[in-house]
Amino acid sequence: MIEVLNAGLQTTIQAGIRGGHRHFGVPGSGPADLLSMSLANRLVGADAIQPAFEMSLTGASFRFHSAMMVSVTGAEASLSLNGVEAPMHATVPVAAGDELEVAPARHGCRSYLAISGRLNVSEFLGSGSTYLPGGFGGYEGRALKAGDRIGVSDVRSVEKLETPHELRPLFNDNVLLQACPSSEFEFLNEDAQTILFEEGLKATQRSSRMGVELSGDRVVSCNAPEKQSSPVFPGSVQCPPEGKPFILLADAQTTGGYPHILQVIRSDRFQLGQIKPGARVRFMLRTPDDAADRLRARWEAYSDWLLSPVI
Repeated sequence: MIEVLNAGLQTTIQAGIRGGHRHFGVPGSGPADLLSMSLANRLVGADAIQPAFEMSLTGASFRFHSAMMVSVTGAEASLSLNGVEAPMHATVPVAAGDELEVAPARHGCRSYLAISGRLNVSEFLGSGSTYLPGGFGGYEGRALKAGDRIGVSDVRSVEKLETPHELRPLFNDNVLLQACPSSEFEFLNEDAQTILFEEGLKATQRSSRMGVELSGDRVVSCNAPEKQSSPVFPGSVQCPPEGKPFILLADAQTTGGYPHILQVIRSDRFQLGQIKPGARVRFMLRTPDDAADRLRARWEAYSDWLLSPVI
């Protein structure tokens, strides 16, 4: 069993994407940063999408009621086990009664805690991921709070590992996102494109697992005609009338009526979960062929490590 001592700003349990239900209005959810969660699970001998804790900005702390192995990846933060510094991106053994604290993020936004067992969570439509607006999945369909106790089963023994340094994502407060033009891109004027691709924008406090609002000294104007709502996905960049673009994340709605100006390419989508309020965001235009090449390169870089057997 794992006891939550301090849940921080927002800690949820996330697992695999809830696929195949968007036509019913149910988003995929899952981790805001799938790559970091996959790396955490790799260190404890688990599948990439095994349920793990996702912590936002302020970290969290936990007490373990049985021995197991744990790992923390994602946003750069200090870790302490019983008050002694512990490493990120490494397998860390804990004993019954041990307390682990994940400090607030220095760079990036979300950290992931994985364990060498299985968190006993509620599955809904094939996934244990928490979807907060719907109140389902994870632990009672909600963010965790101090005093919550999550059961653990199937604890296994694994060797101690470290993520290779070249595979550790580095997050900072200047985010460059590669994106393809989307359906209303043609309605952006030259000034709007200069803001998006050269000047950049800043992430506002309107930031959650639903999405991140961007704002700058100048508004981004999109003179697209009114349209009916159409499908949107994580990574979709919409432009509301007030000219503050909104990047959709894992828990975002499945349709939207605002102009859809860009689509962040899949290989960069893990970065969306690491955009913190105040971070500067700039886009780089890519073609669909570029996007496919970069996804292939990302897969080739990580597949040997993530898919290699753990003893």
